[in-house]
Order: sequence, then structure tokens, then C-alpha cells
Amino acid sequence: MSLILNGDEVEAGGSVLDAVLAAGIELPHLCKDDNLPAIGACRTCLVEADGRIVAACSFPASMAKRVDTETKTARRIRRGVLELTLAMQAERGDEGGPLAGETASTASREGAAVDRFAVRTGRAVDATSPFFSFHEAACILCGRCVVACQDLQHISAIGLAGRGRDTRVTPGAADTFRESICTSCGSCVAACPTSALRPRGGAE
Repeated sequence: MSLILNGDEVEAGGSVLDAVLAAGIELPHLCKDDNLPAIGACRTCLVEADGRIVAACSFPASMAKRVDTETKTARRIRRGVLELTLAMQAERGDEGGPLAGETASTASREGAAVDRFAVRTGRAVDATSPFFSFHEAACILCGRCVVACQDLQHISAIGLAGRGRDTRVTPGAADTFRESICTSCGSCVAACPTSALRPRGGAE
């Protein structure tokens, strides 16, 4: 089975994102760790499939006949999503802020403006774990840490709670990561694209 991707015929196995990356095409996918299942949380991988906008990471390639990653509509919406994502991080220049890490390089590549929207005000820091610390100011709520914990450890020591603007990363049902059922395996830290989760001993 095949599909037309940016004008070329390619294999249509897995998700649209799989097909895009296999073809050597760069496409943002901040919430999709290459070694973990897709959750479709960040919406930075939006493409146009048969005339409609879909999340490439969770849309089966077999359901698309023609996919375009570079249409004006797809690029405009991706830029807007990235600009909102940047606004979820700390003030410009802060440690772990929008000029740092994978988020910044992705936004720069897509032409997203760093300061289009007002930044989120959350500044909570949980440094109770002896192995890592969590910095809310750098978190973009991509969910990669949650998927890593569930998929690799199957214990849900880290989760997302709340809705809309009140959504937060939490240490499961506990109040702090030290009190949680975290085994300190490091999977969440390795999966984080923004340094919101940082190993102790590094920049805190």
C-alpha cells in the first residue's frame, strides 16, 4: 500500500508521521518520542491529508491517499501551535525557557515567533526527589514523561491532572515526587524535550 507524500509515492505503513520520517522529511513532533507510542497531545505534527488537517503521529498512513506537509494552511497552523507551546514556557532567557532545547530548535525551524503570546505564570519546582527535579516553568505539557513512565515502568508515577489552563504534571496520586511510587529509572527525564525534568546535579 502506498500514498502520495509531497508529490512522491511512498510506502503507507504505520502512521503518517512514520511515512514522513521514513521519507527523510523533517516534521515537528514534540510529544512523540521515537521509542514510545504516540499520544497526539502537542499537535505540532499537523499535516494536510486529503484536504483536511490531521495529526501525523496518530493518523494511520493507510487512511490517506495524499499527504502534504508544506501547504500554507498546515505550516500556518503548525506555527501557531508552536507559538502557543513557547508561551507555556518560562520568560525569554530563563533557564529552561523557550530559547532552550528541542522546543526552541523546532520553533526556529518552523519560523514561529518566540514572544507572540504572553507566557504562562506557573513556576512550581519539585526538588524532593534525590535523582531529578521538576520545573513547571519549562514544561509544555507534551505528555512524553507520562507515556515513558506508563509504557516502560507501568506504574504511572507521573501524570497529567486538570483541564485546559489548569492542566499540570503531577507525581501521580502523591503530593511530591519523593512521596510517589517513582522508581527513579530516569525514563521521564530522558523523554523530556525541554529540561522541565532535570537530573540532580545539573542546572537547577
